[in-house]
Amino acid sequence: MSFGRLGRVIGIVAIFSIVGPLAMAAVVALIVVVLGAPIVQPVFAVADLDALRGVLSIAVWLLAFVVVIATLLPSMAAGLTFAVAAIYAGLSPIWMAWLAAAAAIAAVVLLGAFIQPSESSAVMLPGTQSLPQALSLLALLAVLAIGPASLCWWLAKPLHRANVTP
Repeated sequence: MSFGRLGRVIGIVAIFSIVGPLAMAAVVALIVVVLGAPIVQPVFAVADLDALRGVLSIAVWLLAFVVVIATLLPSMAAGLTFAVAAIYAGLSPIWMAWLAAAAAIAAVVLLGAFIQPSESSAVMLPGTQSLPQALSLLALLAVLAIGPASLCWWLAKPLHRANVTP
């Protein structure tokens, strides 16, 4: 195993670990703001609750922070899966990044189906009670992860396309 390949794997995992959670947090915050603004706007007009605007802003930032924390391990797993496939197997198209992200999401959803952490635990796993619920959660999260996985693939393109002599 050459150090050049190992360095490229570490670089790809670092890109997925940093950019993936930040991009996913941006996607979730954008969805919350776009879908929530029309609902909250009439409340502000009727009740004149301008002080609530600051609380909602803090809530969106807090949600983005929690999304970053919750997506860190799946992003690292997706980065490692994609890096190994791209560097050692030569599979570096964008669909491989999507597949790696979907596999990492499936692993987290599967863990959430079988492991229920205690309330004092810092582990964040989705709790699913049935197979249809787990499949719908997997589909929703996989669709949301297409954009961040594509961005990570694009940013890691110089690393997975580099020619390093063995």
